[in-house]
Amino acid sequence: MTKLIALLAVLTSVAWGITATASWIAKKKAPRAIAAGRTPALPTTAEQDKAMLGAQLRTIAAIIFALVMFVALFRVSIGLSGQAGTAIALTAGLSASGGLLLYSALPARKQTASRQPLVAGRAFILPAASLLAFLSFLATTALAPAFAEIHLDGVPLAVVAALFSGATALAVHRLSTTLSLPDPRMAALDRSWRQLATRNLLQFAAGVLLAGLGGTAIMAGMELLKATGSTAAAHPGPDWAIAITAGGAGAAVTGVVLLILAAKGTLTMRATARDRDAAPITA
Repeated sequence: MTKLIALLAVLTSVAWGITATASWIAKKKAPRAIAAGRTPALPTTAEQDKAMLGAQLRTIAAIIFALVMFVALFRVSIGLSGQAGTAIALTAGLSASGGLLLYSALPARKQTASRQPLVAGRAFILPAASLLAFLSFLATTALAPAFAEIHLDGVPLAVVAALFSGATALAVHRLSTTLSLPDPRMAALDRSWRQLATRNLLQFAAGVLLAGLGGTAIMAGMELLKATGSTAAAHPGPDWAIAITAGGAGAAVTGVVLLILAAKGTLTMRATARDRDAAPITA
């Protein structure tokens, strides 16, 4: 536990250093105000690409920080949990949360006063349902007598799932209140960019939660199947174990598919945002 606390302190210091450096750079490169009475020229493709690359650097920094967290915390998590599967789930959740928190903490050049939602409310249904299903499964395994023999401690997993969901909410709030492309000539492109980023983020969150639910269900089902032993031919345990394992596999595959789609959407954001910029923007 001491090693874990020390590592978290070091990673927090690194995150603080990154945000402080980014804040200094942002102040040095503050955009110039447009003179009154002048109509700004339309941005060139090169200027759009430069602005979108700058917006992507925030995501890249968050991904790098999440990977560093995963590498630093993985061995400590195995020592604390004693199981590789649980350690991977805990470390991945903590790392993703750290990356999202860093993304939200990095300074912005300009705030936006627009209160119009970036995405429709139905976009939040899948991640919210995934979180509810994950927490419900963990609560069921903690209360059902059939799972007492496998000693699945779902409290750390529930805490990490809640932390990840909170970090996702902060990142969504950041996208809704902060311009990604501060150039006023790119107002329409900026809104398209933030809409796509929000949808990709919600898809990523749902993928992480479903993958975590699926992995946990697979692990619980396999352990439950082992606990029933060879005398369980007429016992309902194996049937439930097989059903839980199969359901977990389905949830895990769905989560991985969502993660792939979110990654694909992130990689193609420049072209997609530019195409959407030419069409009317709707929430």
